[in-house]
Amino acid sequence: MVVSASNQLPEAKNYSGKPFPLTYRPKEKGIGAFRLSEWISANKDKLKKTLQDHGAVLFRGFDLRSPEEQAQVISSLGLKTMPYVGGAAVRNKVVGDLIMTTNESPPQEPIPFHHEMAQCPEPPSHLAFMCNIPAQKGGATPILRSSAVYDYFKQKHPKFCQKMESLGVKYVRIMPGEDDPKSAIGRSWRNTFKANTKEEAEAEMKKQGSSWEWMDNDCVKTITATVPAIRKDERTGAKIFFNSVVAAFTGWIDSRNDPKKAVILGDGSLVDAEALIDVAKFMDKEKVSFAWEEGDVLLVDNWVTMHSRQPFEGPRRVMATVFRGDEADEKHNTPSAMLTSGDSIPLVGLGMWKIPKEVCPDIVVKAIKAGYRCFDNACDYGNEVEVGKGLSKAFELKLITRDKLWITSKLWNTYHAKEHVRAACLKTLKDLNLKYLDLYLIHFPIAQKFVPFEKRYPPEWSYDPEEKKEFTKSIVQVDVPIAETWAAMEQLLEEGLVKNIGVCNFNCALLRELLKTAKVKPVVNQVELHPYLTQNKLIRFCRRNGIHMTGFSNLGAPSYVELGMAKKADFVIDQKVVVDIAKAVGKTEAQVVLRWHLQRGNSIIPKTTKEHRLKENIGLFDFALSQEQMAQISALNMNRRFNDPGVFADIPIYD
Repeated sequence: MVVSASNQLPEAKNYSGKPFPLTYRPKEKGIGAFRLSEWISANKDKLKKTLQDHGAVLFRGFDLRSPEEQAQVISSLGLKTMPYVGGAAVRNKVVGDLIMTTNESPPQEPIPFHHEMAQCPEPPSHLAFMCNIPAQKGGATPILRSSAVYDYFKQKHPKFCQKMESLGVKYVRIMPGEDDPKSAIGRSWRNTFKANTKEEAEAEMKKQGSSWEWMDNDCVKTITATVPAIRKDERTGAKIFFNSVVAAFTGWIDSRNDPKKAVILGDGSLVDAEALIDVAKFMDKEKVSFAWEEGDVLLVDNWVTMHSRQPFEGPRRVMATVFRGDEADEKHNTPSAMLTSGDSIPLVGLGMWKIPKEVCPDIVVKAIKAGYRCFDNACDYGNEVEVGKGLSKAFELKLITRDKLWITSKLWNTYHAKEHVRAACLKTLKDLNLKYLDLYLIHFPIAQKFVPFEKRYPPEWSYDPEEKKEFTKSIVQVDVPIAETWAAMEQLLEEGLVKNIGVCNFNCALLRELLKTAKVKPVVNQVELHPYLTQNKLIRFCRRNGIHMTGFSNLGAPSYVELGMAKKADFVIDQKVVVDIAKAVGKTEAQVVLRWHLQRGNSIIPKTTKEHRLKENIGLFDFALSQEQMAQISALNMNRRFNDPGVFADIPIYD
């Protein structure tokens, strides 16, 4: 068991003996996105029913350091996200189309209670709120059970309640042509309707059943179709105050809009102002408000719970996701980590380094049959043509479709100049027989003299091996700034040749420099990781900056023995502590070490050419290591690096 419900919020209220919200906390310290996601995925049907019964569920105290990690958690609920079309608030993307900022209105402005997007024909079924930076003062997101509001409304204002229920309501809003960040309802019509032209906006408004009138200053006045103000939760039969009436009547105010005109009844008549003001007072009295903490994730059943926002001081970053009730499509059908782009990278892939050309096609097909969805390649590995043959065979056999796979490759050192980056990428795509890469990485922060494809490919480290020079003297470096290479990588992204870009073998200092100039931050940093080289500080830096870590050489020494860069005595799987833990959990020593990587929040790309090892290396999701066992393995760290250009090439990049 990963979570505990034994410690509830003191601010929580009880409805029929059920705490609102229900709070889950970690059973032990250090439980992060990977293990929490595992638990949610395994219990998602039960959790959805819990959300319905309690109205809201708060996950507090988990080790979640970035929006990307919080995105990984909420995506494990298995609900389909929906576009934010029709909402009034200005919002910005944080993680792809999955996570947005909450209402970007000025911090001094309160946001009244409402059901999310209740003014839209198809409002979301569930919401997720995530806190990355709590405000210095205020800034809570109070919640309220809608059924309690309905009961009060019916009891105190029965005639107007009946009128609202029978007639429904319409929402009136004047939208600017461009987003107005000074307004709580300043979302532009271009943003609201995902439109570039007035014609596109009109098509979307017509689709939603709205009427409109174009005004001066590129504004448009919209009146929604009649939507219900009182709805019935079909799951329970309970009637709920499902609307944004109070929010519109008390809060839709800016230089363009008068809140008293923001909502009308379905027949065009005015609402009862006194009744709505009274209901607003009841809402304030009945609300549950608690201070945000960093890493909080609040799941909300939108059919049960209303929410609002209090004014705040200081920086605040609370984000949101809206879901519809449908089950999400499982793209990779394997545990994955969320990237800033909104794409999910499988946590276990097959590393293709040192896999002989002659077995590559067969290994790729067998790996796909075994459940692998991620293949880690590079120009320098010299086997991309053969990997491509394996992929093509799998497609031909209809084992998998391209969109279900994650294919990574890497830009070699000789192609860092901006004029060579695109050609290098196209060469890789041609060899793999693909139209795009899911991820393209800069292989090393080292720029070497260009070697034309026709002269030698892959070019490897030596500029001219035939000169018979001492190896370190055969390497010719050139002065190409990382910023130049990265700008060319960003062009690949814009062109659609790659879907994500990242780096390999970058330390904290290099990442800081890159982040200063990057228009698109690297989504992945792939580095050597194993119990002898834990790289805690680098992992911490990357997590804080939303850069996912992939580890190579996951078991340490094995790949380097035949290269004379390690000895068999260096094998981490032979360490007594690893052997003992393997016996305790009933798994192999390799599985224990690979699971250790996953529980640290990193993805892995172990290499093998043996079919039974393929299955073993991906069989990591039916057991867990305790925090004590994790600490015992981490204690093996000796900062031992096997793959170091400072040693084999006399090009230090880690010192």
